[in-house]
Amino acid sequence: MQQNITNKAYLLSKNGYFFNVNSYISKAWETMKPHWLIFSSFTAVYIAILTLLLRTPEIGQIVQMLISGPITAGYYLTIHRVFNNEPISFENFLDGFKIFLPSLVVSLVVGLFTTAGLILFIIPAFFFMLIYLFAMPLVVFDKIYFWTAMESSRVIILKRFKEALILGIAILGINILGVLAFGLGLLFTIPLSYAIIYSAYMDIYGLEEVEDENNFNYFK
Repeated sequence: MQQNITNKAYLLSKNGYFFNVNSYISKAWETMKPHWLIFSSFTAVYIAILTLLLRTPEIGQIVQMLISGPITAGYYLTIHRVFNNEPISFENFLDGFKIFLPSLVVSLVVGLFTTAGLILFIIPAFFFMLIYLFAMPLVVFDKIYFWTAMESSRVIILKRFKEALILGIAILGINILGVLAFGLGLLFTIPLSYAIIYSAYMDIYGLEEVEDENNFNYFK
């Protein structure tokens, strides 16, 4: 099993870890508060672009599929800057396109699993979304192969599945509230959701910077 996951995931699955749901939500909220304007503005632009694209579904769905992974990676990279007290701009949300292929592949594969879950029923879809919660952050920050990232995420989440389930339900509930607020609440709840996942990932998994980012092979 260890060959298919990272060493950190193996150690976490073997030794266990502490999962503090309240801490992740409160830390994300407090850290993001000064930056709601830029995050909600970018989210509004992104949703508007998706809405326009989907007016022509044949092209729009393909474009959405191609950009959703890099945009998600961009959210995480921008949130990483916020948590490290670095200045941010609109351009930072597009940084995910610098790792276009890795972010695209993990997004597509996780999306495929989730879609398969939807065909079966909503609960399996939610299960797949939950166990692969850390897949994108692992690709973005640990710069590893997409399947290794997915397996690492699965192993970590299943170790503390009950707590992870509570976190997943909390994130889902936050976004339902966003929808109920005439949909406008999503401008805040979408970035907050990514920040909560980032906060959990950093606390549980940590980050070891790759020394030479330009020469790193995601598909090794």
